[in-house]
Amino acid sequence: MAKRVVLTTGREFKTIGAAKAHFAEVLEKPELKTPFEGEELADIRAAYLAYCEATEWPLPSLPASFYPMHERGPGYTTRCFGVTFEDGRSESFSMPKALSAIAV
Repeated sequence: MAKRVVLTTGREFKTIGAAKAHFAEVLEKPELKTPFEGEELADIRAAYLAYCEATEWPLPSLPASFYPMHERGPGYTTRCFGVTFEDGRSESFSMPKALSAIAV
C-alpha cells in the first residue's frame, strides 16, 4: 500500500511521489534566495518540522525562512530548499528525504 504524506497545514498527498512532484514544482517557481510565502511557506515549514521531529534532528533555533538555493559539491550543483534559522544560521535540506521520512 502506498504511503501518504499528511502535513499539519491540512495538505495531504496520496503518495510520496505526489508530494515530491508538488514540492519539486514549488521549488522551481521563484528565483534563487527568494523567500517562500503564504501556503507554500506553511507547507514547507510543516514538512521540515515534521522531518526534524521524525528523525530527532535537533534544531539550532526555529526556522525563520525557507527559499530555493543551489547546493554545490564535487561535480554537482542542484537546486534545493534552504532554511535560515532565527539565530542567523543557514543550511540546505532535502525535501525528498523529508517526505519519505514523514510518510505514513
